[in-house]
Amino acid sequence: MSEELDAGTLRRMADLVHPTWTVTAATPVERGFCRVYRLAVEGNGESQECFLKAAPAETEAGVGADARILAVLDRHTSIPVPEVLGVVDDHPEVPSPFYLMTPMPGDELPYERVGWLPDEALETLARDVGVHLGELHRIDAVDSFGYVDRDPTGTLDGGRPSGAVAELTVRDGIDSWPAYLGRYVERELERHADSRFVELTPRIEAWFDERIGRLDGPFTPVLGRNDHGLHNLLVDPDSGSVTAMLDWAYTLAVPPSFDFAFAVYLFGGAFLSALPGVTDRRALVRDAMRTGYRATAPELAETVATGRSAYEALAMVRVMNDFDRLASRLPDGTENDVADGLRADAETVLENDGR
Repeated sequence: MSEELDAGTLRRMADLVHPTWTVTAATPVERGFCRVYRLAVEGNGESQECFLKAAPAETEAGVGADARILAVLDRHTSIPVPEVLGVVDDHPEVPSPFYLMTPMPGDELPYERVGWLPDEALETLARDVGVHLGELHRIDAVDSFGYVDRDPTGTLDGGRPSGAVAELTVRDGIDSWPAYLGRYVERELERHADSRFVELTPRIEAWFDERIGRLDGPFTPVLGRNDHGLHNLLVDPDSGSVTAMLDWAYTLAVPPSFDFAFAVYLFGGAFLSALPGVTDRRALVRDAMRTGYRATAPELAETVATGRSAYEALAMVRVMNDFDRLASRLPDGTENDVADGLRADAETVLENDGR
């Protein structure tokens, strides 16, 4: 986590949202790049907990958009998300943007734990993810492709976002999906050229250059979860049920199939399949997700199979790009095996026709 916030600063931040509350304790929570704290507060004779999420220093990190998306999901879907209690988009004296939200039930499991979930629990998790993606993709909120941001005209200074889709916008949206995807791939391959897998970069680039032109349309933009993984869920570790979906700051407007394929790859654990006792369970995850997806978005169910090879390959590239972060969490002595497994998977992708 970036630099910690002192107790006085946290009290001033909470006071901007709930002046009647007194912060009695604050515990930092390790959650990605942002500063997140569990706050114990008292007010009106009651004690309760909430969470404060603030952007790291000198960057917004999508925190304002995150809060608006949570409010939209809370109002328009049954996706389990925290309730946003108030947002401060800009303030001269305390770190901003930030927002307060309610706690949610469930456990946060490490990103890599997906490889060791029992089949039954993983199937339940995947079905729940499919249900929630179906609801997400049915929200009529975007009409171009790109990064989903908050409407800059709707600045808040402690109030709650309305949950209206009008509070969302697509930053510098692009009407053509192949054009947007080409730029996305280009950015990821620039990162890939700086990774330990650089020897594969030229061949992967040529593979995508040929495949993007082959993708079948028409392409309709929807809100895409994008940032999939156990680290952004709360779950019942015994049953696998999803109890909360957190961290929506990197939501993209993409075709449903793109979002679906990324989830299949990351929850299927293919990137860990070189480890002893871990298998590639994409088929199990894909089938369970489709079952859940059909329950909430039957009219979109047939579209999520298109482009699967290209989108799952792109998810693999992103794992390669972030491999150093993953490697620090792997069992001792397995880093090279997992890296070699990813190389072998990439070779398999490069040798097929990508259809």
